[in-house]
Amino acid sequence: MKNSIFLGLDGLLNWSITRHKYILPSFSILQIILAVAMVYGLALFIYDIDEISAIYLSSGTIVMGIISVGCVLCAQIVSETKQNGIFDYQRSLPVSRFSIILSDLIIWGSAALPGIIISIIAVISRFGIVIHISITSIFIIIISLATMILIGFTVAYYLKPNVVGMVTQLIMIISLLFSPITFPSDRLPNWTFAIYNIFPFVPISNLIRASLFNFGVFNFANLFNVIGWFVICLFLSVYSLSKKQ
Repeated sequence: MKNSIFLGLDGLLNWSITRHKYILPSFSILQIILAVAMVYGLALFIYDIDEISAIYLSSGTIVMGIISVGCVLCAQIVSETKQNGIFDYQRSLPVSRFSIILSDLIIWGSAALPGIIISIIAVISRFGIVIHISITSIFIIIISLATMILIGFTVAYYLKPNVVGMVTQLIMIISLLFSPITFPSDRLPNWTFAIYNIFPFVPISNLIRASLFNFGVFNFANLFNVIGWFVICLFLSVYSLSKKQ
């Protein structure tokens, strides 16, 4: 159908694969290195790693990998397309704007999967933690990855290129050092609870710990938070591509 929301998806996927044929393998290798470095490197900062610390460090490694994919690397590369004219070219194509977003989600999500898989393998190897693979945990990983990529798209679409780099690095620093992702939330002041639960980063880490590590309670408020950010950023991304040049 001419007006289908999936109009042009096949062609866009082939074009994206061809356009990123050198970047994607490097991207996947970088994710694998990051996963191994976090599991084995961050563990050196903790003298005595108990079971809870191991779970937080393990789940945090997966979450930080997902954040680095969507909010940092993806955002910076998409921002580059605005500078070289590819973004404007995409907006001129006679294809569904949703198809453009979906094709990029598929491409970047696929490139991130090796890093997630290696993170899980490294966690099992380093700490001997039991991983619970289920439909729920797979769904959580997929929706988390899609949400982070869409946040990256939104940052890249709406901010100037020189600001994108600053914002993406700020996200990584705050997520790694000042959010209870790799450590329990009781180590932070109580007033920070209302702040970091507005954003999806900590809710994602809670969901992954509950579904993949069977640690903590699966809180639907966290899931609604992530889905909410997914919907908002999807709308903003499609709207940006739909605006007249």
